[in-house]
Amino acid sequence: MVSVILVTYNSEKFIKECLDALIKQNYNNIEIIVIDNNSQDNTKNILNSYKKLNIIKNKSNMGFAESNNAGYRISKGEYILTLNHDVVLEQNYIKNIVNFLKEKDSIASAQGILYRNKSKTKIDSCGIYLNIGGSANDIKRIPKENKEILACCAAATVYKKHIIDEIGFFDTSFISYYEDVDLGIRISIAGYKNYCIPSANAIHYRGSTQNINNLTLSLKNKYKILRKYKKDKVIIAKIYDILKFPIYRYLNKEFSKKYLNYLKNL
Repeated sequence: MVSVILVTYNSEKFIKECLDALIKQNYNNIEIIVIDNNSQDNTKNILNSYKKLNIIKNKSNMGFAESNNAGYRISKGEYILTLNHDVVLEQNYIKNIVNFLKEKDSIASAQGILYRNKSKTKIDSCGIYLNIGGSANDIKRIPKENKEILACCAAATVYKKHIIDEIGFFDTSFISYYEDVDLGIRISIAGYKNYCIPSANAIHYRGSTQNINNLTLSLKNKYKILRKYKKDKVIIAKIYDILKFPIYRYLNKEFSKKYLNYLKNL
């Protein structure tokens, strides 16, 4: 069985298309666990229109990491699929990934190719890597064959549950952003591997907005990753971010003030 953990928060724009695609998967042995973080739009009504959803209704927004962990704790499957509300899976997505994961005991997680549009002209993510400045970036080149990567994008990743039982799921101190990078690195440290497989495709609309709080949290979590695993890269990352300051100032003056203050206090 695959336990799908789907976190929602004001997701009315995307959630129906996401669920419809999930229900049409040609891998039938799935359970769908929805963690709703107190949506204030029509999300709850849409969820209630579907049968066989295990819906947990939170009274506040718990964040991505803790919400997924809550779903994980009640999951029954051998595999865990973390799925964003703005992702639409192709019909064979789950089946192709699960079949791949069964091949080798050393593989802990895998994702497919995530596109930004239905025409597949724009790539969203083929996995995650850390750039020279220590920032988590999405891989934009489709591999010709199954390829090992640093970490899978948790928007649509299947994890082996027994390995998650061994090393733990998302670190809730991240709240949101970089929690999948942290998990991918911990998987590698434990001796397992993360992969991207091109035979599984999905669309990731990227519905969430990059507001000031999200940008600030992402920046903080980046340095949390570097201090935890790559302490020698912190100085390089700080220089990199200082050089990027004019760009942030141009894009968002309010965020750039917080950004500069944070760098000064590193």
